[in-house]
Amino acid sequence: MKRMFSWAAAIALVLGAVQTQGQSVIFDFEDGTDNGFGTGFGNDASANFTIANIAGSMRMFVPRTGAFQEAGVAHGADGSAFFNAMAAAAISPATYNVSYDYYIDTSTWGAGAGTFFQVGTYVNTGSGFYAQDFGTPKEVELNGTQVASGQVFSGHVSVNMAAVGFSMPAGETFFRLGLIENGNGTAQGVYFDNISVSPVPEPASLTLLGLGMAGLLVLRRRRS
Repeated sequence: MKRMFSWAAAIALVLGAVQTQGQSVIFDFEDGTDNGFGTGFGNDASANFTIANIAGSMRMFVPRTGAFQEAGVAHGADGSAFFNAMAAAAISPATYNVSYDYYIDTSTWGAGAGTFFQVGTYVNTGSGFYAQDFGTPKEVELNGTQVASGQVFSGHVSVNMAAVGFSMPAGETFFRLGLIENGNGTAQGVYFDNISVSPVPEPASLTLLGLGMAGLLVLRRRRS
């Protein structure tokens, strides 16, 4: 029993090291709200996005309106998890990722499906810095056959902030993270989930975590 507790403690320590190497934030919408998202360059009150339970998870639906920058979340220097994560990413963008899960149900698009659909992300700051990840390849892209298929397309996107040009100036007092949607259909949109700004896990920590979990599994098998 003591051995098992020792392994569990070791794994907890490694998990703590991974989690505390930098600030992070995640928007998972599990409280049934849009977690402060507004229009592309508006504030929280500028839009109310629908939250729906899809496949057991609460997700935020962002319809394509033609605005291109369709949704965004922003904070000043308020000590929020979002501001702290963005400020940390500005200091070291190569050690931070932006990620999200997407769920696109083209069966609801019908005659408004269009012939293409694309998704990306962007950041901007109080000093006017702006950068978007909307080059080639796109973060998510559906062609004419796909948008007309009536199928569901889902997956996970993770981009390194330095790699996509999100090298924001350090010392900013305002940050925004936003979602881009581009297409030519009138019924297009995306269900987003687990939108996050978080540190890139260190390889050494991940290795230790893997070894610790393997050891715990061995001990559990011996006891069973």
